[in-house]
Amino acid sequence: MTKIKLLSTKRSLPKYQDIGETLINQILAGEFALNTLLPTEKQLCEQFTISRHTAREALRYVEKTGLVERKQGSGTLVKRNTMPEQINQFINSVKDLLAFGKNTRFEVQVSDMISLDGATATLLNSDEGEECIHIGGVRFEPHDKKPICYSNIYRRPHQDEVDKKLKDIKTAIYAVVEALDDKRIGKIEQQISACLLPQELASQLDASAGSAAMKITRRYFSLKEDTLILVAQSIYPAKRFSFTSVLYPNK
Repeated sequence: MTKIKLLSTKRSLPKYQDIGETLINQILAGEFALNTLLPTEKQLCEQFTISRHTAREALRYVEKTGLVERKQGSGTLVKRNTMPEQINQFINSVKDLLAFGKNTRFEVQVSDMISLDGATATLLNSDEGEECIHIGGVRFEPHDKKPICYSNIYRRPHQDEVDKKLKDIKTAIYAVVEALDDKRIGKIEQQISACLLPQELASQLDASAGSAAMKITRRYFSLKEDTLILVAQSIYPAKRFSFTSVLYPNK
């Protein structure tokens, strides 16, 4: 059995994710051959002195990449050694959504002040012509570095430290992470709609202008005052987008 040695990371990751990332990188490096099995939950528990729950979450984390297939009673089978073209957002909670943002790389290309047009003013509960802070950039898949989407983030000025960081292209993404602390978020309103890929984004997203795309608009509200924290709009080429959710009946 291939020995798993955890990767050293600059940022602290949950244990299940740390193990999952290590497994993913080993698969991509060819250390687990196609049609072979990853370690079982029991083997992971023994090697890392972790709970069965943590081991299960680590394997589930790998499964979400599309590299492996899990079958009850058969184990976790390696099906690919390259990342699939399509990114699957498996999101069932605020935690899942924020994890997706943290686990991908966002390359900020612009950070500026803009005047709101009618559509954006409505999103921000503001008036047309008012100024807001805007950052835009490309989000990349962390393993194969392929572009996932182009995101525009809007925030009404609060005259605080977050504003200062957002206005600097070097610190803008850290300000977004700071503003979207899961302990501060009360709800997220999400709208998904079909669109065509704009000409100006086509080359950056490695897709054809005018091809099918998906636009996701998310409005983040604070827990205490139920005030709008910021708005994020992302455009995904259809070939790169898949969204999975699980619905449960009322009990």
